[in-house]
Amino acid sequence: MRVLYLNPFSQEVSGPDESLRALLGALIPAGIEAHVALPAPGPQVDRYEAIGARTHFVPLATLKRALSPATALYGPQLARSVFAVGQLARAVRADIIHTNMEVLLEGGLAARALRIPHVLHYRGNTLDDPKLVFDALAMMWTATADHIYCISRATAGIFERRGRAAKVEVLYNPIDVRAFAAAERSADVRSALGAAPDRVLVGTVGRIHPRKDLETFIRAAALVAARRADVHFTVVGRAEVPIELDHETSLRNLVRDLSLDGRVTFAGARRDMPAVMAALDVFVLTSRHEGFGRVVAEAMASARPLVVTDEGAPPELVEPERYGLVARPADPADFARQIMRQIDDPAGARERAVRAAERARAFDAADTAQRVRSLYERLAPGGTRT
Repeated sequence: MRVLYLNPFSQEVSGPDESLRALLGALIPAGIEAHVALPAPGPQVDRYEAIGARTHFVPLATLKRALSPATALYGPQLARSVFAVGQLARAVRADIIHTNMEVLLEGGLAARALRIPHVLHYRGNTLDDPKLVFDALAMMWTATADHIYCISRATAGIFERRGRAAKVEVLYNPIDVRAFAAAERSADVRSALGAAPDRVLVGTVGRIHPRKDLETFIRAAALVAARRADVHFTVVGRAEVPIELDHETSLRNLVRDLSLDGRVTFAGARRDMPAVMAALDVFVLTSRHEGFGRVVAEAMASARPLVVTDEGAPPELVEPERYGLVARPADPADFARQIMRQIDDPAGARERAVRAAERARAFDAADTAQRVRSLYERLAPGGTRT
């Protein structure tokens, strides 16, 4: 069976890419011929090809939340993209088009024109504002998709609140659970993250973007650092686009202003995420409106004590007090309190972390791929087009 996947990004750090590659890593050995369409060459190309996917480049029209002068060009760009995607789907004889994020409408429109099934993956956050815009988009998404995967119950709520959930299925993002469970702690990795052997290492992982609310992480770090001289903090991730680069500059200035030089390390992007998670003593996620929180699932699979924002999907994953702790959004004092709970009560932290590792089996990539493969077979029985 041939499936054409549309992915809106072509950058170093991309959650949708990480999740799609994890899925394809299990689908391709099971017989799926995967074709991945990207908007431009980039660092993800070699990573897709290394797992056996074939990559293509087509113009894609990405939806944006913010209006700008470029918004007026969206209609012509979408029309061009629908045509290009349709041509590519015909060229590779795709049985199904699978759009890897809801910001692309061209997959559904091209699939309807070609009369082949379309699967939409809603990988966005839980913030469905402005409401009227999302009302219209939910209507479009459901009209042009045969099936919609939402990455959490929280994101499925966007469709449920509008009475458009008939095609929706919750499918958690897949991870390689075994790789995270098996990773061993490395002194070299801890050193690269800024921690001496005798230090408690508290870290966060993700793009350096305003929505990740790393300001709250740094301000919480200052509060913890004032109480514990043995705690070091690390930010694993990088800034790529202008808004992120500007944000990183402001965060570094904040570290300086809070006298945290030497206590906070900006470690950059890393590819060895199982080793990174194994190196941490406490994992923290301060993001707002997360649709899933892939790094939360990875921390759980690594049996790390964790503190996450009590908003969006992360509380759904950690079930507060059972698998991890939650803190109020944008509240550094509450994050500091919960981090200190994990540090000061190692027995309780360990019990929650062990339970979290068991819970993380629900994110296993092989099981997720089997569910997706079964869907493909129902939508396109018999396989490949000629």
